[in-house]
Amino acid sequence: LYKIQNRELELVTFTPNRAQQEFQNAATNRNIILKARRLGFTTYEALDAFDEVLWKANFNALMLSYNQESQSNMFDQKIGLAWHNYHPQLKALYKMDTERANMLRFNRGDGTFSSIEALLRGRSGTYNRVHVSEMAQIEKDSKEKAREVISGTFPTVPIDGRIDVE
Repeated sequence: LYKIQNRELELVTFTPNRAQQEFQNAATNRNIILKARRLGFTTYEALDAFDEVLWKANFNALMLSYNQESQSNMFDQKIGLAWHNYHPQLKALYKMDTERANMLRFNRGDGTFSSIEALLRGRSGTYNRVHVSEMAQIEKDSKEKAREVISGTFPTVPIDGRIDVE
């Protein structure tokens, strides 16, 4: 259902690679993904969370990154690109409630809303799913910010929600 840009900058349909499939088969509600360049885990996580937002009522996903540029790129190049190129007939099923530079919020028409956003922090709110991209870089840049992710963001996810730390 989702389009991505491949390494040659071509628009292609996303198909999970072997590493992504293995992770998908083994994932639990709390996961640590060792950072390996060019395996596409941020892309996989963004699209998997976006899929849940589109297909589950009252589902809120948060993508965290280490700086503003990375946060914007993650949202624009993964989630924004997928939404922009989503099948028009399927896209017509959704009513956009909020479309900001770092957030898509969908009014499902039945009193429920679902959203996905990319931020640097996520203390407030309740999220069903949180992905932290490059936690080691967050910690390297600021030990306080890393502690804030652990003490402020992780508690926003209920026990049956999902946290993935890359």
